Amino acid sequence: MAWTREEIERRVLGVLMEKSLAQPEYYPMTINAIVTACNQKNNRDPMMDLDEDAVYHALEELRLRGAVTVVLPGPGARTKRYKHEVETYFRWQKRERAVMAELLLRGPQTTGELRSRCARMAPFESVDVVMNVLDCLAGYEPPCVVKLPRGAGQSADRYRQLLYEERDLPAEPAPDVSAPPSGAGSQPDAVSLQDAVEALQKQVEELSQRVERIENELR
Repeated sequence: MAWTREEIERRVLGVLMEKSLAQPEYYPMTINAIVTACNQKNNRDPMMDLDEDAVYHALEELRLRGAVTVVLPGPGARTKRYKHEVETYFRWQKRERAVMAELLLRGPQTTGELRSRCARMAPFESVDVVMNVLDCLAGYEPPCVVKLPRGAGQSADRYRQLLYEERDLPAEPAPDVSAPPSGAGSQPDAVSLQDAVEALQKQVEELSQRVERIENELR
């Protein structure tokens, strides 16, 4: 799969933020370590298979914008390392950095998912604390997160980051393909599929209108 520049930047920035909080002993990071972390199989969605060249170009783009800096090798070392500058660039506090890192690495999530997954980076005593952090991030100018329209079958709101575009907006939960059919010889319901597509198109349109309103307010 061909990844866009923004998708690679999103993954690289998320990795730097995650490691600085979860594994500070391995931070700042070499480019080899960043490549490995970008491609790891856990805590990532989607899974990627990036090479060093792609990661290097993303780091350079982020560096030119002031979001990443290079740490030159110290005495006895030969490899330069990289660190993020989001505290200065965005002025995010620790919990805000944890939530944003998780959203950058795994895409849209509920408050419950964020509380569980961010615990390795910062303490979140309750879902209410996560909600307060999300409210703070949504209150930035421009906002950093947005609540997504709740799809059919979804019992909780999900939130996504606004630093980068998401390729795929959330749809209805995928069916359990291991479950037996409801009736003998049953076939996929074309009408239900069409309804699902129309619902997704409506969500996309609503989100696009929301983003357009935000952009107009910022002009």
